[in-house]
Amino acid sequence: MQKKATPARAQIEKLQQRISTSLAVVNHLCETTPTPQYAAAPDPSILKNLLPECEDSDFWQNFKKAAPIMFCMAVEPDQNLKIARDMSFIEELLKTKSILALLNQKI
Repeated sequence: MQKKATPARAQIEKLQQRISTSLAVVNHLCETTPTPQYAAAPDPSILKNLLPECEDSDFWQNFKKAAPIMFCMAVEPDQNLKIARDMSFIEELLKTKSILALLNQKI
């Protein structure tokens, strides 16, 4: 006998599919990346505080901050890349300015 498809059941099946797909990607990355020969068993308590567990490590938090600086230093010697970088910055600045102006008008 088949279970009747309920909206909740459909959501669970959709979530299971997303998790399976993501797990397949992670498994593939692990196969192609040098990793230790041992692995710890998953700690079930990790699910009790899931959002903080999903935060990037200190290394990646710092890298997010340092990456733009490293990119700017890398393109500095090339005048064309420097101009493209500056134009991109100006475009983002003008977009931010227009969003702030619109928000200011609405308030």
